[in-house]
Amino acid sequence: MKAVIKGLMIIAVVLAIVLPLASSNPDGLEATMEKVGLEEKPIYEAPLDYGETWGQSFAMGLLGIALTFGVAYALSRALKGV
Repeated sequence: MKAVIKGLMIIAVVLAIVLPLASSNPDGLEATMEKVGLEEKPIYEAPLDYGETWGQSFAMGLLGIALTFGVAYALSRALKGV
């Protein structure tokens, strides 16, 4: 279990380091929609935002990592007995 915690801490440090390097430019689909004048009408609104600041983005990244790890860990424990 120590190796898992160490791995999660390494992921958090890497996230903190590379987060400022993320591009703020829109992706290809968004850029194309802006060029042709289409407006985005989402079917689903996410309950949480990615964050406007580094701290908010870091917190949301940690939350995503924790949720993904938790679901994967629970599934692996559940399927281990099968």
